[in-house]
Amino acid sequence: MLILTIQIGHFHPLLVHLPIGIILLAFALEIYGHFKPKLSINEIVSFTLATAAVTALFSLGTGWLLGEEGGFDEDLLFLHRWMAVAFTVTTMVLFFLKRSESIVAQKLYIPVFVIVLILIAATGHYGGNMTHGEDYLFRDTAPDDIIIKDVAEAQVHAEIVQPILNAKCVSCHNKGKIKGGLLMTTAQDLEKGGDSGSVFDSIDGKPLLVHRIHLPVEDEEHMPPKGKVQLTPEEITLLEWWITNDHCLNCKTKDLNTSEKLEVVLASLEEDDSPRAMIAKEVDAVPESWLAELKTFGITAYPLEEGNPLLIASLFGEKEELEEKLELLDTHAENIVELNLGNSAMNDTLSEWIGRFENLTKLQLQNTRITDESVAIFKELPYLESLNLYGTAISDQIFEIAEKMPGLKSLYLYQTQVTPTTTERFQSDFPDIAVQHIPKDAFKSVTLSAPTIVAATTFFKDSLQIALENTFEESKIFYTLDGTLPDSTALSYKGPFTIKESTTVSAMVFKEGWKSSEVNTQSFKTTAVDYADVSLNTPPNEKYKGQFGKTLVDLKRGSTNFVDGNWLGYEGSHFSTTLTLKEPKEISTVSVGALSAPTSWIFYPVGLQVYVSDNGKQFKRIKSLQFPKEEPNNSVALKFFDIEIPPTQAKYVKVEIRSPLKNPSWHPNPGGKSWIFIDEIILN
Repeated sequence: MLILTIQIGHFHPLLVHLPIGIILLAFALEIYGHFKPKLSINEIVSFTLATAAVTALFSLGTGWLLGEEGGFDEDLLFLHRWMAVAFTVTTMVLFFLKRSESIVAQKLYIPVFVIVLILIAATGHYGGNMTHGEDYLFRDTAPDDIIIKDVAEAQVHAEIVQPILNAKCVSCHNKGKIKGGLLMTTAQDLEKGGDSGSVFDSIDGKPLLVHRIHLPVEDEEHMPPKGKVQLTPEEITLLEWWITNDHCLNCKTKDLNTSEKLEVVLASLEEDDSPRAMIAKEVDAVPESWLAELKTFGITAYPLEEGNPLLIASLFGEKEELEEKLELLDTHAENIVELNLGNSAMNDTLSEWIGRFENLTKLQLQNTRITDESVAIFKELPYLESLNLYGTAISDQIFEIAEKMPGLKSLYLYQTQVTPTTTERFQSDFPDIAVQHIPKDAFKSVTLSAPTIVAATTFFKDSLQIALENTFEESKIFYTLDGTLPDSTALSYKGPFTIKESTTVSAMVFKEGWKSSEVNTQSFKTTAVDYADVSLNTPPNEKYKGQFGKTLVDLKRGSTNFVDGNWLGYEGSHFSTTLTLKEPKEISTVSVGALSAPTSWIFYPVGLQVYVSDNGKQFKRIKSLQFPKEEPNNSVALKFFDIEIPPTQAKYVKVEIRSPLKNPSWHPNPGGKSWIFIDEIILN
């Protein structure tokens, strides 16, 4: 159908002037009516036609002069001009026909009026073609809507640069309106250039196109001209990048050099075609009042991110009112893409509720009474990517369902009834689905226990005596003092020894014919810095606040019991503190004490940044480090992260510690908010 091919929005150039003309006409009628208060409808129409004829005449004259300036397609200009002449003449004729009392004039009046309407539409159409292109009204804009899924593989000119030019430049540089003799509709047109030469020619050391872009908006040569939609900073960055890379016409993004800033801009061009992105386009945001209502019922629900209509909901640990709360969530089930039912009363009877949340991409059912009777429900979740069945009675039957779930990427089956043989076969047939099936004995304790490291304190000023204790007879203790892992070739323990500087002691037990013990590691720190104040820039969790800032410099290490009051705990957030020294000191090392207890969702930090200042207001970053993420384990351990920095005189030291924020994929509750626990920060 014709209506489907016409771009309705492109009627704007024709219609935009109507309200302007009508309001001016209304004002003119008000003035005219002041002198002739009892106007008949015929007099009003006659006055309107007279006004139209006069304004058409002025419009024709000014438009004719504008056409003389050049830059327009000659054929389109010819048609537009003479259509305007015909419209002006017939409008005048229409006025005289309206005023005439002859029968012939009255019969011709309506047909001529129809001709005038046709002529004004045709005149506007050709005018629009001149300024926006010949196919402006009927143009199929779909091909210009380029979707980039992998920006590294994108054609730089065709998929990145030309769409920018089409949006911001082509309206003035098309075949209908060749401003400055420059066409910008194709790569070949750009190469040819315009009246001022090639857009790639150098002006004041910059290519002409870049030069024009950076001119003040008020400058007549600024591009795009004042009044037009301007290029964004990101678009300017992309154009400059392309031009400085020899305006390559056939290369891909990956073929060109990029900077860190440019990587961010390029990444923003990628179209997110993930299930969540698709779902977000289809659903409306939920009312804030509904989220507030959920809160009153003890239901956790919050957006994926600010402005995103999709939600994460949790009924973790819900035992008493699970069905009632699921019913409340069902009001906006289409918005929920993550649902945590772990450790809840979910069972086969209630499992039918799961199918109502058809947009789920992540479902956690760990430690529930779900069995094979409920596995068919998962096929009703077309977008499900992650399914956690840790600690349930699910058996090998889950694999028959999993192979029919097109979006499934991760399946967590730790401590279930699935068999290793079937798991391996499924993993071989479906390598794109990551199956986490850790044998129950994967983390069994070793036979030999690690030695105990005994010292009067963890921190000291001059020296400290250390002893190593072991309960196994006919075994030996080997240790290191440089942070490396000990083996049977390391220092052999003979008795207590003394350290006089910051040292990391690592020790293990070895016995002939036995498997060596795990390594016990403990750090001992010298400290000679006095603090005037320690402020926490990010508040800790109310349950693990210790003595606030004092906790970090009280020279008391926290224990593996993280509720001992010597730890600052942060859930799902990073940590920042500012230490104020009593007097400026030269600082060369920063040591941070942290805890790891994956079974309690506690992990070591993944990064750290150190800033210094003389006045406590302007800080300079002097060190930034990334730490490796933890491998699968269920150990509880303490560790000092020692960071060497350029020797720097400072009175204020700010330390920012980066949290992993979420549990890793190997964790029984992947994606849940993780913790970091910090007990001491030592400066030396």
